Amino acid sequence: MKNSLFTKFKGSIKITGRPRTILISLVAIIVVSTSILIYAQKTHSQAQPITTPTANAIPTLPGVGVQLKQHPSIPTPKPTPKPKPTSKPTSKPQNTSGQLTTIQPTIPGIPSLDNLDQVTDQAFGNEGDYVPNSWGAHKLRIIRTTSGDLFTVFISQGNDTQNRTWHLMHRGPNSSTWNDIKQGNAGTEPINIIRGIHDEIHIFTWPGTQEEAHHMVSTDLGQSFKDEILQGQWADDQGYSGAAINQKGDIVFFQTGDDVPGVFYWTYYSPVTNQWTFHTSQMDYRHTYAFFFPGYNNDLTMVAMRDVKRPILNFPDASDFNYIFNEIKYFYISNVNNPVMQQLKVTEVQPQNNNDADVTYLTDAYMDTQGRTHILYNNMYDGVHHVIVDHGVITKNVRQDFTAPNKVRIIQDAVGHFYVITIDDQGQNINIYPGSAQDTDGTQLTAPIHLDISKFPGCTDDDFCHAPTFNVPRGGDALSNYLDGVYGNHGNEYHFRINLRSNG
Repeated sequence: MKNSLFTKFKGSIKITGRPRTILISLVAIIVVSTSILIYAQKTHSQAQPITTPTANAIPTLPGVGVQLKQHPSIPTPKPTPKPKPTSKPTSKPQNTSGQLTTIQPTIPGIPSLDNLDQVTDQAFGNEGDYVPNSWGAHKLRIIRTTSGDLFTVFISQGNDTQNRTWHLMHRGPNSSTWNDIKQGNAGTEPINIIRGIHDEIHIFTWPGTQEEAHHMVSTDLGQSFKDEILQGQWADDQGYSGAAINQKGDIVFFQTGDDVPGVFYWTYYSPVTNQWTFHTSQMDYRHTYAFFFPGYNNDLTMVAMRDVKRPILNFPDASDFNYIFNEIKYFYISNVNNPVMQQLKVTEVQPQNNNDADVTYLTDAYMDTQGRTHILYNNMYDGVHHVIVDHGVITKNVRQDFTAPNKVRIIQDAVGHFYVITIDDQGQNINIYPGSAQDTDGTQLTAPIHLDISKFPGCTDDDFCHAPTFNVPRGGDALSNYLDGVYGNHGNEYHFRINLRSNG
């Protein structure tokens, strides 16, 4: 019969001599072993320090013949590289959410001229012959794709006044050469180009000026185009047409109509329905050179200047040019599907003699990232005014001094800082007025920075020398620290690239 260890211990007191010695040794061994086991158990039950893996540790994954470098638990931040003046700028993909942001003060950039070159010397610009290539401050002339490709348009003489020829020019991101990649019948006036949210190229033309609005679109960087006729009750004259797009892909194309009553003919494209819808909106008198801004809630904002013959307003006839521009209005439609147009008079100035025409000359309109509408116009009697309309209310009307007051533009950079851009009175410089460090709306400006363009000078004529015109949000390009733009001087069209933040 086998005895338990406990039974053996109980009988050990009766054992004597050598057997007793062996038993005592055995008990001692058992006691020591038990103590070691208890100690080890207590020791390993305590929390052990955690060794943080190093960033360079490379664990081997079982069963996988590849080793992956482990990411450190807290990555080391790397400084954001500053853009180099020689880098090739691109347009960022559009933010299609349509979110507005409150503009905060930022440190102004230091603009620099990174590139200046000639696009063509074949633009239509014979002095006294209308309508020249440089006509129309509201025209959209250049776009930049996310790949850095540049596309700009101009018109050449063509066959006659109703059949000018349009040209689409392309410059690749790593090229310094402009190539004429497509031409067509423009109708009477310069055409419009906008960039779609997926880098589509949209072109709008009036072949033969025959009440047919054509929309051409390319999805392969201009290698091929599809052409469609935009249905509507269009006018058969020049039209003062324009186009615009928002970051959701809504597009508007428009034309202005008769003197009395005035009318906007416009068609609106919705990417939701993939359909164009034609509308007419009436006002008291004709308003032209219009800037349109599709909103993010099916709304539409417009800015234009009154353009009628003097006798209609009970003014005496002029000795030469009988049209007068002496009023600017802001228009708003809250729902493009049920377009009821509201109107706000921005300014009206009475002419001081019988020959004054450009009394309140609209040079630019811009919608900022906060949703405010900026209206820049030159009052021929006291200079440039910068008007801000916020939710249908004029919140500011600031008079500002600029060179070439009929060429003034406004833009923001990638962080939302404002800059006012024009040329000098001799066409030798592009002058840029950065907003101050406290500025949040482009009304507090610093001294101008002069960028030398004397190699390819501009000029100040309203119709034969168009202002610096660059990639803007209403043309489909996101805000950027780089501006690619064009300006005109009769038959010449020039391209420039400006880095608004050469200081990083």
